Amino acid sequence: KKILLSIFLCLPFLLSAQPYTIKHLSIREGLSNNHVVSIAQDKRGSLWFATEEGLNKFEEYALTYYKEETTGKQSITGNELNCLLDDPVDSILWIGTQRAGINAYNYANDSFITYRHNENNPESLVTDDITKIIAASDGNLWICTYWKGVDYFDKQTGQFTHYNTETVPGFASNHIWSAIDGGNGLLYIGHGTGDSDTFHKRQDSQELHTRAANPNSLPGNEVTCVYKDKSGNIWIGTDRGVVLFNPEAESFIPFDDKTNCISYRVYDIRQLDDNRLWI
Repeated sequence: KKILLSIFLCLPFLLSAQPYTIKHLSIREGLSNNHVVSIAQDKRGSLWFATEEGLNKFEEYALTYYKEETTGKQSITGNELNCLLDDPVDSILWIGTQRAGINAYNYANDSFITYRHNENNPESLVTDDITKIIAASDGNLWICTYWKGVDYFDKQTGQFTHYNTETVPGFASNHIWSAIDGGNGLLYIGHGTGDSDTFHKRQDSQELHTRAANPNSLPGNEVTCVYKDKSGNIWIGTDRGVVLFNPEAESFIPFDDKTNCISYRVYDIRQLDDNRLWI
């Protein structure tokens, strides 16, 4: 299938091809902080913005601010956030914080559930430093962390299973920026360190077997994001550009980027309905 790559900063003619209306949401309009790190839309149509200073909900042209409370009112456990995920199954917004674990906000009944690391419970969250929350193909969750690898979260039992250098032989590093569930029994994990084997795959729900990528197959050793397109291809964003991985052939396709537009750090990749990829 033909895949079109659209690089926003390198295609200024897209902005001049038709009129655009751009509206800004900032501190001036009521946003809690101008440093927005993640955006999600829930099943009711509301937009959520994770910032360095709390969580914001935008609906009907109004902003609602959620912050860490010290008065006993139930809310998020930390104001410095990293990621959001609207649960594909349940009416829950998953909120990953930088130092205060995971918050699950049920917007159907306006309630919070908190998941934190507990030294006395080996099945609790492995660490409170969350970098990414990913939907698993079985309806559960994968949790990427900054210090302790990847957790698998069973929503029914509330138990976390840990995959890191302590539990999996050959695991490259515990510093994880991103991962994606391939839906084919494989989990693709991007490590955020200078290790050459920065790519692993999960082969079943019980045990994680590692298979490192060829160190010469990636343009950069720090994998910043991993994305699965509609054709099942896996796109890997690194600190030095992007590469395409074909799961069936287990081969990597680099891009000879003569314009250098995608030779820099890649933060996120998304595919729209017209099959264009935005990087």
